[in-house]
Order: sequence, then structure tokens, then C-alpha cells
Amino acid sequence: MKQRYYELEIIASTPATEIWLGDDAGHLVQKETGTLRTSLLPGNYVVEFGLGTSTYPIELNKARRYTQSALEAGPTCARPEVRLLPE
Repeated sequence: MKQRYYELEIIASTPATEIWLGDDAGHLVQKETGTLRTSLLPGNYVVEFGLGTSTYPIELNKARRYTQSALEAGPTCARPEVRLLPE
């Protein structure tokens, strides 16, 4: 069965702003500056605009485009804790 990927675009307020994208298991998925464009599997993700700042939830179930100001106007969420698999 072929897995479906969805396009995600996040545009920061300034070209110098770092965008940190993580998955719901707390792992870094991608980091970009200014604009992040990627294709990901459906699921729950979190984004920060600068490492260690407020964290915003993203549910990716279709192609999505966000701006920093739109995400900051919405709810924040706790940063997921990294869960490692047992050895």
C-alpha cells in the first residue's frame, strides 16, 4: 500500500526566523529559516519559531499552509517529550 504524503508550508514573520518542526514523539523533523516547505505523512506535529519558544500544534490531514501570525493567534501546546525505544 502506497503511503500518502501531504504538503506543508509554514511562513515565518521574518526571513531570519527559525522554524523548528517536530513530531508528536518529540523528535525534530525539519528546521528551516524564513519559510518551511515539506511533504510529510499525515499526523500530529508541533512547530516553534525559534528553539525553546512557545510550541503550536499542527494536525496534518491534508495539504496545509500556515503563517507564523496565524499559528501564534491559536492555541499553544506542551512540547512532546522524546520517547526512546527500549533496547
